[in-house]
Amino acid sequence: MKGHPLRMIVRTRWRTVAAHLALWLTATGAVAYFSQQAYVGAHGLVASREFEAEIAQLSAKLGDLKSTRASYEHRIELLSSDRLDPDLLDEQARVDLGWLNANDRVIQSR
Repeated sequence: MKGHPLRMIVRTRWRTVAAHLALWLTATGAVAYFSQQAYVGAHGLVASREFEAEIAQLSAKLGDLKSTRASYEHRIELLSSDRLDPDLLDEQARVDLGWLNANDRVIQSR
């Protein structure tokens, strides 16, 4: 019976060591997993940098589109009826496109 209490103490120490080891391994695994996700996960540092680069690219594209739109609006404003003679516009369009009506008279200048 002398060996029996000693065996119980060793088992208890072994269980305590195993429990501490399991706790440390679990904690280390959790810290490693969440650290990795914080760096390369869907909302991590790498993803946020990619989002910022995409935002900058789309902002530049938006600026280009706004300037193109302003240019088109200016050109459309120049075509308003109070600034442009519709007959001259029709004549110039026909010349540029090469369209002639059967009733048109063409005078070629040399």
